[in-house]
Amino acid sequence: MNLDYATLDLLRMNHPAWRLLRSDHAPLVASFLHRVFIMPNVRVIAQADLGETLEDELFALREQNGPGVFSKSALEYLNDWAGNDKGWLR
Repeated sequence: MNLDYATLDLLRMNHPAWRLLRSDHAPLVASFLHRVFIMPNVRVIAQADLGETLEDELFALREQNGPGVFSKSALEYLNDWAGNDKGWLR
């Protein structure tokens, strides 16, 4: 792979990992997906279970950082993360 400016710029704009790193919620997404999928070596989880786990995570973060942080529901975040424009969750 050629790593010239144009290639890297194209990746920055189109690759899911680059989009994640540029996201305002990158710490939430990366830490949550790492804790739920990578650490326990899980590749498949029911949407309801994933949503419940994320809802617990969001509750804890709101308790720590105030109620104004992460204003969407867990399901809204999961749907956003799974969207074609993100591709962080399939």
